[in-house]
Amino acid sequence: MDPQSCGACHPDKLAEWSGSLHAKAFSPGLVGQLLTFSREDTQECLNCHAPLAEQAAAFEAARKKGKGHLPEAQGLAAAGNSCGGCHLRGHQRFGPPQRGTGAVGRIAGDLPHGGFTGSTSFQSPEFCAACHQFPADQAINGKPLENTVEEWRSSPQAAAGQTCQSCHMPDRKHLWRGIHDPATTAAGLTPRISADRDKARFAVTSTGVGHAFPTYVTPKVILHAILLDEAGKPKQGSEVTYVIQRRVEHDGADWHEISDTRLLPGQTASVEITWKDAERARVWLEVRPDEFYHAVTYAQLRRDLPQGGAAARLIAEADTRTRSTVYSLFTSEIGRPTASGDHP
Repeated sequence: MDPQSCGACHPDKLAEWSGSLHAKAFSPGLVGQLLTFSREDTQECLNCHAPLAEQAAAFEAARKKGKGHLPEAQGLAAAGNSCGGCHLRGHQRFGPPQRGTGAVGRIAGDLPHGGFTGSTSFQSPEFCAACHQFPADQAINGKPLENTVEEWRSSPQAAAGQTCQSCHMPDRKHLWRGIHDPATTAAGLTPRISADRDKARFAVTSTGVGHAFPTYVTPKVILHAILLDEAGKPKQGSEVTYVIQRRVEHDGADWHEISDTRLLPGQTASVEITWKDAERARVWLEVRPDEFYHAVTYAQLRRDLPQGGAAARLIAEADTRTRSTVYSLFTSEIGRPTASGDHP
């Protein structure tokens, strides 16, 4: 069950998985919270973050010894959502249909482990739904906190036969890249910049994302436009922004939705900025993949947890990591058109 053991025969998959968020699912931010949870609440998180029974047992054993915060004591739990989480059931191996033949069912022959069972479920969004689609009875304003698969069902991508795996596991690669990856985000969006003598406009359309952009409540995406002075420096007080985000809050008993400005497939967000006395402007898209953790979850935990304790140290480490994930896309400068309509 150790991913390193699987890598002896599947080195390419091990390398891909090792760089993925699945490999980092048992993160400092998660563990910092688990240290304060009951065993029942812990298991609810582990169902997706470290789903094997052996992982739960390993973490519980480490926690009982007061070492739950130490990766070297967490055993198999530290591997997060690893190979066995998807490919192992009842000590039997499962995988997608055999390459080349498309064979499904029990495939034995001269294979390690006595063969495996091929299943088309590995190619279905339903396989992802166990962790990426929250139950309907947990809806907030008609939508669960994570509603990715249902968002996909009504998308043009679903109608065209594209699945989660089409974008997030191309050619069966174990990458699962999403909003934390600038190239993946950029590939799903189409920017447009225009200007006339009165104002400049920066727009972004969700053209290649098969669900709401962004899905889930953790990211915050901001369109920026700011005027520049003659030296090319930003003019103080001139910036305009538009936020793409689902904002929610918890009042101690229930979740509530504050706003939802996310883009469904085909929708556009934009900002306009009036030139005033400026001749140039800068526009860009800022992506904060972990904003909710930084601004809400970790901020509250850093206030509430005993300072200096293991949980507080892990949360502080996680919070630092959230700030390192921020990036910008589509940065561009545009000049004010002349009276004839030409850009300088």
